[in-house]
Amino acid sequence: MVRVGLIGCGAIGTMLAKAIDDGTVANTDLVAVFDIYAEQMEDLVKKLKHRPKAYREFEKFLKESGAELVAEAASQEAVKQYAEKIIVSGKDIMIMSVGALLDEELLKKIKTAAEREERQVLVPSGAIGGLDAVKAAKLGGVDRVVLTTRKHPDSLKDSPHFQRVVKDPEGLRDARVIFEGAADEAVKAFPANVNVSAALSLAGIGGANTVVRVVADPSVTRNIHEIEVEGSFGRMKVLLENIRHPANPKTSYLAVLSAIETLRSRASREIRIGT
Repeated sequence: MVRVGLIGCGAIGTMLAKAIDDGTVANTDLVAVFDIYAEQMEDLVKKLKHRPKAYREFEKFLKESGAELVAEAASQEAVKQYAEKIIVSGKDIMIMSVGALLDEELLKKIKTAAEREERQVLVPSGAIGGLDAVKAAKLGGVDRVVLTTRKHPDSLKDSPHFQRVVKDPEGLRDARVIFEGAADEAVKAFPANVNVSAALSLAGIGGANTVVRVVADPSVTRNIHEIEVEGSFGRMKVLLENIRHPANPKTSYLAVLSAIETLRSRASREIRIGT
């Protein structure tokens, strides 16, 4: 049994916890949860059959929980604060807020700690596909990577950039490109919306060279991601139309399923396909 600790008890963390609790993720045991929002954390624990211990202090969570793998489902800020400490304490980590890893200094610290401690850093593919093909293409040389993300304004409205550039969200009637730039800037402008661009950047040619377009489109009901890659291998286009998570429209249902599958694969003895 892999002993799992969870950071973040919101919509995504709740779904991960339930998947472990009901046996969807076999060979795992959720032993502890940590969240700065105590009420949210306590509500989650009450919903589970096998109740993990709830921690309000991170240091106690780290030292006392007995977890050997920590799943982060909180925020980019949580990755910045806790990821290196988790690895140094001798635990593996799964990072969902992958946008944080486009901070080159942070990524270097995490890589160095993981190599020194011989720990794993797991990064789910999230709400997109084709990352194995992108990694393969990079070996031969990739010239261009573009991600176009199209979401309903309701999914984007809490982001800092949306609030700066869209003065009248209710008056937005047609699709509008509200951001076009490098992925490492996109994850700052939309910290809860474009983690997919970070996963794509890490698989491909980096955050500075990956172009991201964000389209606010009031006509769509799904989170749509279109990936275009060109290089010596040829040309690839991948389109995903994702159902929004019912409890958190900023993210896609597939992103949570990806995290569940990453945990399941880590804990199983099955043949792994692609990753």
